[in-house]
Amino acid sequence: MICIKCHKEITDGALYCPNCGKKQKLQRKIRPHKRVHGTGTISVDKRYKNPYIAHAPANADGKGRKYLGAYPSLECAQKAIADYIGRGCPELFNVSVREIYEMWSQTHFGHIAEKTADCYRSNWKHFASIANMKMSEVRAIHFQNIVNEHEGAGVSRGIKVLAKALCRYAMENDIIDKNYAEFVKLPKKEKAEKMIFSAEQIAKLWKHSDDRNVRAILVMIYMGFRIGEMTALTTDSVFIDEGYIIGGEKTEAGKNRIVPFPAQIPEIKRFVQEWARNTAPGNRLFPFTEHSFRTNVFYVTLIRLGMVDAYMDEHHKIVFRSERHLTPHSTRHTFASLSVAAGMQPERLQKIIGHASYHTTADYYIHTDREALTAEMGKLVRNCT
Repeated sequence: MICIKCHKEITDGALYCPNCGKKQKLQRKIRPHKRVHGTGTISVDKRYKNPYIAHAPANADGKGRKYLGAYPSLECAQKAIADYIGRGCPELFNVSVREIYEMWSQTHFGHIAEKTADCYRSNWKHFASIANMKMSEVRAIHFQNIVNEHEGAGVSRGIKVLAKALCRYAMENDIIDKNYAEFVKLPKKEKAEKMIFSAEQIAKLWKHSDDRNVRAILVMIYMGFRIGEMTALTTDSVFIDEGYIIGGEKTEAGKNRIVPFPAQIPEIKRFVQEWARNTAPGNRLFPFTEHSFRTNVFYVTLIRLGMVDAYMDEHHKIVFRSERHLTPHSTRHTFASLSVAAGMQPERLQKIIGHASYHTTADYYIHTDREALTAEMGKLVRNCT
């Protein structure tokens, strides 16, 4: 036996060289693991970091032997084959994350709003680093690394939502056995203080309530509609004689909810009645998209009234001089604040505003009748001081 350092002859099997003291390494040749015929094969290639290469068993005709992956240990390779066989040898076992996304989106996008689908498409761009990986080999750390590369809380949350959807689809097709995206940690979101319309600003809106755009903002303030819900209102949504509007979107709690007109602010009902009277049956009360309503109705009006410090640039885009300013969603927060100040019951406020997160004690009010909701809206008054 020759010493691996000084190359002098030493006793066979010696652990240390008596001449230089170097510890000897006994080389043991790793042979491919023998498995029972028809249960797959495991070969070894020490040139790679993951030397144990697993192949699934061939079909009855001897064809179709699938490459499952390279693994760091024999146990991992054995488990990969066992998992593959246990799942009934799924055809999708080797598909990439990209292929999973394409199959999932082809089915899922047909059942969601185009705006939501666009959000998924935007979030998918962040998956480029793992798009070509096999879905069966992706783990929580891969999703976590993508999240860690992005600072924005909204982007990180969107990445996790898409990752969970892809994992769920892979589980449904027996490619993985757990939703690894569930373990992803999101950055702590700093809760920003929401701006609402002050009493002085609301009073100023009333002074200019002969303007159709101002009236739209007042309706949003006193009825709590989201901007997308406002632009979606049609003549079929309005029930003047009954005293309410049916509208809403986003959550199951928010869809097609009854929002009564505030009885002590008759102007709100009159505004909506005039819009409906001057609109063809079945058409939208406002001929705007959500984006154009936000820009050409809401912000243009508030800039003109001096409530938002901004200007229109050469590309006809609004540039805000302050990061914190009133937004269309401020009307919804204002509605909630005015309602609480007026003494509206929280459970019924949740019903009117269409929030999905009900407390256990609020479940009783899911079937609250229209008369009770109308009574709550009657607590709102025009003078908010």
